Amino acid sequence: MLLPRKFYKTREVQGVASVLFPLVPSEGMKKSIALAAIFLSLMLFGCASAPINEGMTADGRAYRGAANPKLIIYEYSDFQCPFCSRAQGTVEEVLRAYPNEVQLQFRHYPLMDVHPQSYGAALAAVCAEEQGKFWQMHDRMFASQEALFDADLKKYASEIGLDGDKFDICLSSAATALKVRGDMDGAASAGVQSTPNFKIGESLVKGAQPFSKFKQVIDSELASLG
Repeated sequence: MLLPRKFYKTREVQGVASVLFPLVPSEGMKKSIALAAIFLSLMLFGCASAPINEGMTADGRAYRGAANPKLIIYEYSDFQCPFCSRAQGTVEEVLRAYPNEVQLQFRHYPLMDVHPQSYGAALAAVCAEEQGKFWQMHDRMFASQEALFDADLKKYASEIGLDGDKFDICLSSAATALKVRGDMDGAASAGVQSTPNFKIGESLVKGAQPFSKFKQVIDSELASLG
């Protein structure tokens, strides 16, 4: 990285050219260099966002957002659904806008007729949740929607540090299938027929809606709580 000209002095070399040689930096110059490096880093990489809070409910469901929320958002989703993937940025924006009020919980609603790998992905997510790494698997699968076959899921499990033997046993477990079926039954009871859907209090937001829609519904639901 080139520094401002004040950090150099000019010296003639063999009468041919003037060359800039760096000065031995003073303490003040060192501070200026450090500040310049920080500024350049921010310009190149931006400011890192603080991670969103994550945890587990008493009944073993992973959540993101407030540990003691005023309002819970239930996201009914499908890991192979392109609109569900598209909604993830908005979901993150919502959680950052309401860090102390809102909690997000994921519910499985694989649309197997149109997304044949979605059910297996749901099973994989449940198994990752059992090992405390639901969100890592969630993010990995949404980032790889074109590769959700069994071999892919096992590869992702290894990448995020899951116990491979426990993961394999879990995938074929009847209890795992019952958890996914339970989410699907709950979705039907909530009036969900497509993905993504978001149950927010008494409201149901359908589709990958913009942040403004979520804000409108959340503010209304929070106001109704008093």
